[in-house]
Amino acid sequence: MVSDRRSGSVRTVVLFASTYAFPAIGFPLVTYAWWRSSGSWPFVVVVMGVPVVFGYLMPWIATSVVKRWRFTQVHALYPHHGFIYGAKLAFALLLVIRSLDSIRTPFEVLSVMLVAGAATAFGGWFHDTQAARAGKIEIAGGIEALATFAPPSYFTMGATYAGVTLAAHRVLLVDPQSVAWVFVVALFVLCLVPTLVFLAVDPPARRFVKERLGV
Repeated sequence: MVSDRRSGSVRTVVLFASTYAFPAIGFPLVTYAWWRSSGSWPFVVVVMGVPVVFGYLMPWIATSVVKRWRFTQVHALYPHHGFIYGAKLAFALLLVIRSLDSIRTPFEVLSVMLVAGAATAFGGWFHDTQAARAGKIEIAGGIEALATFAPPSYFTMGATYAGVTLAAHRVLLVDPQSVAWVFVVALFVLCLVPTLVFLAVDPPARRFVKERLGV
């Protein structure tokens, strides 16, 4: 009984830090760190802005359109939902990349993508598992369903984000004025690739798409 209360208290603290404290404190600090690392505000707009937009758009589709899961304590999404994604994805990638200029070969790019994907997969699965156990989210199919779609979906999210970020850096080094179309392309790829993986590993989501398409 005491152990259950203690684990519940730890879970509450972890979820508060992950959902509220880290985005509030971490987002401006990570933004500054990326600016110091790159020296390019157009790149910072992409590396920080793309996951923010992604973090509002894709969870809204999952909760309000597909209705794969729902948050129990907010109507649809947290007001700062995109900044949760932005802070965490950008921070994980910052830890993986020591220097943007040192990533030159395809092998180095692939290595960064794999490590960023693995870190995102573990972090996303762990957070969602704790949130489900705390009753903050309800998942169709129960908490066991997380094991089927969360790790591969989060892995693809982190790996794709790393890939588009590295590609954006190379383009913006040559042409900083191209930030607008780079942002749009990076966001499109970041939305598309994890969605395809999510559909591949999650039968309920596939059934939803087939019903909507009349297949």
